[in-house]
Amino acid sequence: MGEFADGWANTFEVVEQLRVVHSRIAALQAEEAALMTRLYEARRAEQIDLGVGLLYAGESTATEIGVALKMSQRSADNLINIGLDLEHRLPTTAEAFAAGRIDLAQVRAIRETLTNVRGDLLTELEPKIAVYAEDADPQRVRRTARRWIAEADPEGQAVRRKEAEAERYVSVNAADNGTAVVDAVLPAAGGRTLYEKLREMACTQVCSEDPRTQNQRRADALVALADGTGRLTCQCGRADCPRAPFDAVAPMPRKALVQVGVSAETLAGLQDNPALLAGFGAIDADLARQIARYARFEIITETATDSPSTTTTPARDLVYKPSARVASRVRALDGICRAPGCQVPAADTDLDHQDRFDHGNPDNGGPTSEHNLGARCRRHHRLKTLADNHRNGWKVDHLPDREVQWTTPTGDSITTTPEGAQFLFPTEPVPPVTATGVPDAETISPFIDAGPVIDGLMEMMHVYCTPSQRKAYWRTRRAKM
Repeated sequence: MGEFADGWANTFEVVEQLRVVHSRIAALQAEEAALMTRLYEARRAEQIDLGVGLLYAGESTATEIGVALKMSQRSADNLINIGLDLEHRLPTTAEAFAAGRIDLAQVRAIRETLTNVRGDLLTELEPKIAVYAEDADPQRVRRTARRWIAEADPEGQAVRRKEAEAERYVSVNAADNGTAVVDAVLPAAGGRTLYEKLREMACTQVCSEDPRTQNQRRADALVALADGTGRLTCQCGRADCPRAPFDAVAPMPRKALVQVGVSAETLAGLQDNPALLAGFGAIDADLARQIARYARFEIITETATDSPSTTTTPARDLVYKPSARVASRVRALDGICRAPGCQVPAADTDLDHQDRFDHGNPDNGGPTSEHNLGARCRRHHRLKTLADNHRNGWKVDHLPDREVQWTTPTGDSITTTPEGAQFLFPTEPVPPVTATGVPDAETISPFIDAGPVIDGLMEMMHVYCTPSQRKAYWRTRRAKM
């Protein structure tokens, strides 16, 4: 009994220590957000003085923080925005956060709930909600705060709802092991409608012997809505499946444009090196070969298109816009935006001249060539342009082998390498174990639900295709129909 009592007393001490540590962490989180915000405000003021527009001044701060702390730009952006709201809109919340009485999750709940609340109502309710949050989990904070806001300002609630709906979005981000996370903010009715539709499809469009869980069926149903089939195919495998007549008349899926970079040896089954799925990162060789069943191909050679050994014309191109061949190759080699921590697929980026192109006298400026072009998303294209014009304190240098060195205003530096090239031309072959070449469509076993999940998403094995090329392709295809 004595040992039990001692153990019970120790658990009380552990819980109390947990409270102390959690509070300490929360206070440090508050300090970190405040420091990020201070850096952002300093950078913004500096860049405005140097002539940068108000819309973009200071946006490079998140990239700078990412380099310094090895964190994602998205996380830094989020913490800066939280810090700005704490400083300018949520004083009581900021005080409680700095003291460790509430943590980052509770702060997010308060901030998100009070977004778009008018000034006088914010002044009235924010202290009350901040005090309430000290003894409530984030979900309860949200629910209670929404009720208080609706009670205090029923007319304004409709306005805030419309403003919040204007911020709706859908994003798809890479997860582990060939999966993706779909994140979305939808109008409440629309979100519920979507869920009920997925639930209905999961429950009614397959028989009771379908081996998938309800969660798996709902996930596959979402893809089916996107790929154009609009329905699930039962996977029970029975010849007498009661859903078979419906499956037989299901429309063919619509194919989405994706880019995959893979070595020829892997595609042929001679190696099992991973492939690059644009915007997601590495995928296994077996999945790449599954995608390749319905692919169109573009060959990317290891030799540069503008090297002396491959052309008899001068490497310098006096035009600003690169040829389709050069653009495809640059995007294939880079894979993603070349800025540190950025995962924007190269297909969605600008092709930026490292040595600036001189529109007034092209012969004196940087050439429009493979070696002088790099994939940069619009945000980091601006960062590079401002750096060239000495307006943000950054320095961006091209190094051999397409490496790019990014140096922050405080002297931190990081060098990025072309991600795509590592997949197209792997230096260390991986012995084949998963397949013996591109599988036949009739014999391959499904990967989850290969029809709607894989075939419905993947049209091509192609490192890049410009929007104009896509339009030309569909015009040619329609003409042949």
